[in-house]
Amino acid sequence: MKKLMPSTKAYFSQIIDYAGLFPPAQLSLDQAIRNYAGYQQNADAWMLGRFVIPVGRITELEAYLHLFSKDRKLDLSVTGRPAATVETWFEQLYSDMKLLNDFTAEHSGLITVSMLELPLPTGVPAPSFFKKVADETPEAQLFFEMTTPLHSREWEQDLIGTLDSISDYNKSAKRIAGFKLRTGGVTADAFPTVEQTAFVLKACSDRDIPQKFTAGLHHPVRMYREEVQTEMHGFLNVFTAGMLSRVYHMKQNEIAYIIADQTPHFTFSSSELGWKELRIHTEQIAQLRSSALYSFGSCSFDEPREDLQLLQLL
Repeated sequence: MKKLMPSTKAYFSQIIDYAGLFPPAQLSLDQAIRNYAGYQQNADAWMLGRFVIPVGRITELEAYLHLFSKDRKLDLSVTGRPAATVETWFEQLYSDMKLLNDFTAEHSGLITVSMLELPLPTGVPAPSFFKKVADETPEAQLFFEMTTPLHSREWEQDLIGTLDSISDYNKSAKRIAGFKLRTGGVTADAFPTVEQTAFVLKACSDRDIPQKFTAGLHHPVRMYREEVQTEMHGFLNVFTAGMLSRVYHMKQNEIAYIIADQTPHFTFSSSELGWKELRIHTEQIAQLRSSALYSFGSCSFDEPREDLQLLQLL
């Protein structure tokens, strides 16, 4: 096995949240949860983050808790339900959080919920919206996903409005809120463009808003994929662009250039990450991963690691 350099370990530590329940894999809970329990005992378990599950399926986990222990807990990222109006959204949140709280309290020795991923209602929420959510949810890292369609005329306007509201909330918050970007799907139109992705990275960097990503990031480097008839974003591209944008306060077109790189120009040494002539030290990587660029959801834990091995990074 290739010896890991400190920069590599810092970069990829707990970076993959396992979303085997979701497309395109869309496994049964039985298969997905057994996969996750197995990955926890894999040599690459240090790369494994949370098990992603919809809140409505949380009680189905009871039949599988024997796969976990106090020393090797089931770490969850729980996804919420969408709703068009704020009123309906909160009605759902109250019932969902009661279900979640009751279940996790009963099995607290075996389960931990470290993330909540919540799709936002239509429009731009006020800062008070995020405070109310924080007050009504268990202690976990909050990530909010905007539901305005990528190709609508309102997308950019709603994005800036939403991030401004999150930023205003975060200025006095005890629990910082983050933003979740969907970076793909099972069809070409589900993928944000390079320019849109760069726009989000810069907007979050400018406002010091933490990020996580989901969908379409199975491969480290951007490439054309026949199964979706488009170019898929690479997680090395996205995370490196996000890190460099925060360290060097880059312009949007500079961020887009990194996201679009298919060569690739990513290098790791014992003390730093490099992209072309730009460098980030291992300590900065660790700090950014723990506070700014958390993880990405993937329905495969194997594909990302296999590609990294082909690049001789693992």
